[in-house]
Amino acid sequence: MPPFNGQSDQEIMKKVRLGTVSFDDRIWSSISDRAKDFISKLLTYKQEDRPTAEEALKHPWLTELASLQIDETLTLSVLDNMKDFRVDQTLKQATYAFIASQLLTKQERDNLARVFRTFDKNGDGKLDMDEVKTGYIDHYGKILSDEDVEKMFNAVDTDRSGYIDYSEFVVAAMNERQLTSNDKLQAAFKMFDKDGSGIISADEIRDVLTFGGTSTLSASAVDQIIK
Repeated sequence: MPPFNGQSDQEIMKKVRLGTVSFDDRIWSSISDRAKDFISKLLTYKQEDRPTAEEALKHPWLTELASLQIDETLTLSVLDNMKDFRVDQTLKQATYAFIASQLLTKQERDNLARVFRTFDKNGDGKLDMDEVKTGYIDHYGKILSDEDVEKMFNAVDTDRSGYIDYSEFVVAAMNERQLTSNDKLQAAFKMFDKDGSGIISADEIRDVLTFGGTSTLSASAVDQIIK
């Protein structure tokens, strides 16, 4: 609900143009004062008075949420899974990515999102090498060497961007047995088996791996995977 009340679209747009913000509507009654203050600051009418993105990220409403309490056992499990993560086949990688993005339960997604946010110190939605090393030190102590952490980082960073984005994190953080349960594998099989024949053809594999022709994989690389 936008914080601009009015009896008509014209009245609402007039208040938008004037920069008149109101939280009088009952839908805002359950929203915290700090959240309202955050929204108000983002809607500051004069650009020169409006907080920058960097300043907005330091608002108490966000910094309090960033310091979420997480299950330490879950975090250690995530770190173990990331340390042991290996995907040396593109077909396996594509299958895992589909399962992680489409078939996780809400609780699984929420748990992983909380762990990711505790690692993502600058809140940019991706993990750099220093953030991953800090995560291991914070939760593991100095058990892993820098070399081992870098080896893990490079295994998880499958697109070689120099960062671990959220989708790569989820694939690596999930326990392999959870990812490859019967129901999840059956759903992934159906993703490849586009014609529902019960058999995955070379063309169907090629279609999924090239994502409609937009993949960075060469045709010869896809052909090699199929073979």
